[in-house]
Amino acid sequence: MNYSADLKWDAKYDVVVIGFGGAGATAARYAAKQDRKVLLVDAAPEGSEGGNTRFAAGAFATAVDVDKAKDYYLQSFAPFDHDEATLNSFVYELTQLTTYAEADFGLKAHQSGMHKRPEYYEFDHADAMIHQSMTTLYDGSFWKLLRQGVYDQLDKIDVWYDSPAQHLIQDPQTKTILGVQIEHQGQLRNIAAKNGVVMSSGGYENNPEMVQTFLGRGALAPIGTLYNQGKGIDLAVEAGARLWHMANFDSHAFSLNEGRAHEQFAYMIQWKSLFTGSVFIAGDDGTRYLNEQCEDRHGFQYNHGDYVMLPNQNHPHIVMDQAEYDQLQQDTSPKADQIKQVISYAVKADTLADLADKIKAPRLAQAVADFNFFSAQGRDYVADRPAETIRQFGDGPYYAIAIRHNILHTHGGARRNGQCEVLDLAGNVIPHLYEAGELGDPFATKYIGGSSVADLLISGRLAGLNAAKPKSAAIDLDAVTSPSLAGEALRSDAQATTPTFETAANQYIGVANQGMGDLPITVRVTVDGDQMTDIETMQAAETPTIGGAAMPKLRAAMLKANTYDVDVISGASATSKGYRNAVKDALKQAKKLG
Repeated sequence: MNYSADLKWDAKYDVVVIGFGGAGATAARYAAKQDRKVLLVDAAPEGSEGGNTRFAAGAFATAVDVDKAKDYYLQSFAPFDHDEATLNSFVYELTQLTTYAEADFGLKAHQSGMHKRPEYYEFDHADAMIHQSMTTLYDGSFWKLLRQGVYDQLDKIDVWYDSPAQHLIQDPQTKTILGVQIEHQGQLRNIAAKNGVVMSSGGYENNPEMVQTFLGRGALAPIGTLYNQGKGIDLAVEAGARLWHMANFDSHAFSLNEGRAHEQFAYMIQWKSLFTGSVFIAGDDGTRYLNEQCEDRHGFQYNHGDYVMLPNQNHPHIVMDQAEYDQLQQDTSPKADQIKQVISYAVKADTLADLADKIKAPRLAQAVADFNFFSAQGRDYVADRPAETIRQFGDGPYYAIAIRHNILHTHGGARRNGQCEVLDLAGNVIPHLYEAGELGDPFATKYIGGSSVADLLISGRLAGLNAAKPKSAAIDLDAVTSPSLAGEALRSDAQATTPTFETAANQYIGVANQGMGDLPITVRVTVDGDQMTDIETMQAAETPTIGGAAMPKLRAAMLKANTYDVDVISGASATSKGYRNAVKDALKQAKKLG
């Protein structure tokens, strides 16, 4: 959107940040720390912001030796090109992350314990990479830490939810980005940005057209946020930016296929007991096309000396015989509960021909015959699955479970330099435009675990600091200096509140920051002597059908066992951890039970 002299500004800020995920939260926080007035907007409604950071484990890659870490990343990029300055900046900042963690959050980073070895342990200097975290994993606490960093500075940061950016506003002569047009409360608002605009709106994994165009793939199931719809790509193109890394994405191989926007059981390729015995994954025609016992690396699997993203099938299935089905019903592995849920979705047929008809896989019978031959020979000639994990199919009935290839996030976006400035087609900086997070991150191919979380902290920090630096604007950006002065419609959606809850003499409040909702899980526990007699949920914002459904079950189990230490609810582990820790906190207050 070109600026013209008759354009009317609705409000003016020093910095506008597009996208309230981990990178956007970090950029806004750092810009505000420079005493700048910031507008932070997100297309998602309140409670659904956070991008993929909301779903992330919260661990991040770090290193001590710059040269070794750089060489490790270069090996992961090969044979793709890279930008030297951008990579140098990223790797240097990687070595500083633990220092920033302590300075910014007062938390000492520690080894996450998430991986036994580096993702590409075959690479030179793999042992130079350190996987660390500031919070506990997979319970939402990392996202809440970053979100709280924004809420701690609401005197300088205004937040608009459900407010998608529609266009950047650009000086047609100098190409300087002067502001953003944002749809807010049903109206288009022209918001001036005196010093800079940060694009941190995530990838395009929820945009089927872009997935087809840039990835050449069809039926991919998003397993993170549903709000990464590629708007940042459109904004970058409008501004004349050069795109890069558009074909790079990562995943966790498969999810259950129920035809939903957000599918379940994204990690099943890593459940080894699910794929031990008379079971394999059938492609569209019923034939096998991968090693079901593969060492999956964020969707990248071994292929003739390299690790490549799985080939995409449009309607793959897990296929098994009755012996396997019975075996899985009795499974005792750590994933037993999830496995039993997965096989409950199986369709059944008495013969392979009938099953092939049901799942539209005409070559299924031949695939089973081949699989049986491999088992008899003691070698899997198609996919090199370990012989001890293969058992011949027996007589029917047979079962098939519909699955989908999934996608966690994409990496493509505008090309950025080492200071997170966006570059145009000629490699020149587009003035006042910055980028952070998954949108245009520096990863050319292959994904190294923890790198995206590291990058959101690094690029968010650099983009926020650089966007906050005073600029000499070529155009007068006179406008009201805050939405609060422009009318009720433009006020910030975020308000800092600290609720209080009444307690009787034998009641205690417990609070935990784990859980997927944005509010801390808060409970009130009533005790009588050494016995818990009641647990009340005073505050929570968990998903009603998942975490919300789990909390009553946890409450009943805790009251029956008279302890917080009960089993987590399958599929709601983050909420379970939060609820248990909240009750534990209350009992600690009571100093009577534990």
